[in-house]
Amino acid sequence: MDKLIVDIIDLMKIKSISGRQAEIRKALDWVKSRYGVDGIFVSEWEFEGASPVMLLANCEGYDFDIATIGHLDVVPAKDALFEPRIDGNRLYGRGGLDMKASVTVCLETLLYTLGKNIRFGVLITTDEETSSGGMKAMQKANLINAETVLDPDSGSLYNLVEKYKHPVSVEITAKGENAHSSRPWEGINAVNALIDTIKELEKTFPRYEKGQAPKTTWIDTMVVTALNSPTTYNVVPDTATARLSFRLTEKTSLSDLENILQRAVNKYGCNYSVLLSSQGVYMDASAPAIQQYIKIAEKITGRKIEISTNCGATDSRLFADKSTIIMHSINGANMHGDNEYAEIDSILTLAKIQKAFVDSLI
Repeated sequence: MDKLIVDIIDLMKIKSISGRQAEIRKALDWVKSRYGVDGIFVSEWEFEGASPVMLLANCEGYDFDIATIGHLDVVPAKDALFEPRIDGNRLYGRGGLDMKASVTVCLETLLYTLGKNIRFGVLITTDEETSSGGMKAMQKANLINAETVLDPDSGSLYNLVEKYKHPVSVEITAKGENAHSSRPWEGINAVNALIDTIKELEKTFPRYEKGQAPKTTWIDTMVVTALNSPTTYNVVPDTATARLSFRLTEKTSLSDLENILQRAVNKYGCNYSVLLSSQGVYMDASAPAIQQYIKIAEKITGRKIEISTNCGATDSRLFADKSTIIMHSINGANMHGDNEYAEIDSILTLAKIQKAFVDSLI
């Protein structure tokens, strides 16, 4: 069996479920023991409210020609899923696809760069499945710079992701006046104000339901994720809140969204607050580094690499404003499911692509 696959299996056996710090430590120690060889510089950070972050690099300092990102934490699973098994071309087990296989590929590429004239680093977080606190802290610290970033937590072997949306979480609060629900004309219903505000926002962010998919998914969206009024069933509510989840393309900035929100809440006497705003990743697949990578990938795979966008978010946002990010990964299925698997040949192929890309930059 290929040594790379053996390493992946060993790492998958560690139950590094998000929040279980003893197991997280085992995974980090395993990485340090296996890949922290002579010539590799290992750094580690522990930030308040975050799980540990580790960097392995072939050089001192934090400025790189290429950096890769990945995470070692996984979602909860049955014990049996931490006993990886191979069935044909499939490696089954928790973390195979998301994303211990891809992280190990990056670590293998790191060893490949030893002695080469290129600055290469592998950044590993351990709380991506919950809060991404480690990556958020790294973003705030602004320690690491890279010309090019490889993000193997996105895409697949024949699909390179060009863009990820900007997630924004908003809370809208409405105030009214209490009254008995049998005499609604004596009160002001806060829930109605919320509903009216939401309908106003839907003029800009249309509602979508199952069976009503837009022609293109690369659009701004809004979803009402919670609606609450802390009163009993027979009272006109005098207060109510709604949680809204926005996913923004590059067409709409946070400032644009706040202007839209302000107009809507002003119209119906509500207030809003931004609970969370991350960052979108908007790359251009025609960028020279991405085109260079695509040509290498197509030559090695013998297949055309398709370009796509993604409605979700990615931890590579740390580098969104300062690096060219290449979002390309392995094949597999059932991420977070009981039958999660990664395709072995795609793992080995991604390793070849990364090494060839390194050589192309020297």
